Amino acid sequence: MTIGMRQGSVVTEIGPGGLLHSLLSTVAVHLENGKWGEKFPLIMGKFYQGSLPSSDVEPAIFEAKKIKEGLGLLSPDKVVWDIEDLKKDPPWGRDFGAHVTSMADYFVTTTGRNLVDEIIGNLESLKEFGGSLDIISYGSAPKM
Repeated sequence: MTIGMRQGSVVTEIGPGGLLHSLLSTVAVHLENGKWGEKFPLIMGKFYQGSLPSSDVEPAIFEAKKIKEGLGLLSPDKVVWDIEDLKKDPPWGRDFGAHVTSMADYFVTTTGRNLVDEIIGNLESLKEFGGSLDIISYGSAPKM
């Protein structure tokens, strides 16, 4: 199942749902001392649960930027595929390209874009246009 972020009528494809879960599992383990949502309640809570309203966008942007900063300090071998099973490896194993120098650039959407940057960009759009930023799932084409 493919997931994406929808802000208004614009959908940004993320890819398999496990990719976002892995990003946030990595955040929880390494930046929140294993306590999901302790430091980043809007990104790890409201956003990940499916919908972040524009009323929360300013602190959510701050959280996302702090996440990117924290991930930038972690080497790519610190990936956590699933917080529920810390021994589980990503489907591609522990191999990553030479261009991946930290966890901040480890996660890439199926369209080849940095996932953390895409989240920040969608939050910036939410700030400008209002509404909500929603996580959606779809089989092939996103439903509007």
